[in-house]
Amino acid sequence: MDRVEVEERPRVTPAMLRRADDLCRRRLAREHAGGKQHANRTADARFAVANRLVADARLAHVDAETVRREAFVEPHELAPEQRALYRAGVRGYLAEFGARPGRAADLGWRTTLETLDVDLMGDAGLALERPDGSHEIRILKLGGRRSGAPLLDPVELRCVLARTDEWAPNDLVIVATDLIEQESVTHVPDLARERAGAAEWLAERVALIAAYAADGRPRAGADCNGCAFVAGCSAHA
Repeated sequence: MDRVEVEERPRVTPAMLRRADDLCRRRLAREHAGGKQHANRTADARFAVANRLVADARLAHVDAETVRREAFVEPHELAPEQRALYRAGVRGYLAEFGARPGRAADLGWRTTLETLDVDLMGDAGLALERPDGSHEIRILKLGGRRSGAPLLDPVELRCVLARTDEWAPNDLVIVATDLIEQESVTHVPDLARERAGAAEWLAERVALIAAYAADGRPRAGADCNGCAFVAGCSAHA
């Protein structure tokens, strides 16, 4: 059976939305076009622990009555330092949320913004339907924040508001927690007002990203570190 290629929309991520003005425009153009499946891949080791912890947390919330601690299984496939960070993150999660059950919902990694004709990519956080029927997003962090950086930054907030529009149209609680530093902040948005503001901001940023991507000129610098498109770049000829 022949494999059918699905044409993808241009994509944006929180990192692109946050850093578009400063990114190498060649890299931005290729990431915006969704071409990573054709890129020379690099390891996503720095995200491995966070991704594993969130995945296990979803398994711990298979029903709305209990938090299943046995879902957190040490990832022996990771390096010792990563496993130590995972264990610390689990301790932080259970200390903060061990008595706060909810049923996990899968929002996926992609939300199509139809009016902008782009896919907003990334993990929206741990989505939970709480025992009382309300909706909660938990954004889990494992330390490493810059000094003075907020636990819930404005870009994260706008992306969460956009990605939860269908799942939680009428109520939403957003909890951002640093599981290592044991710091937490809770935000209950005014959904109508804040979603309208997020939509306006996203439209402006997506238009800017499209303009920068159309430029596409390479620039050697910090963006080369971890770039999936270094091969063939004229800045390194």
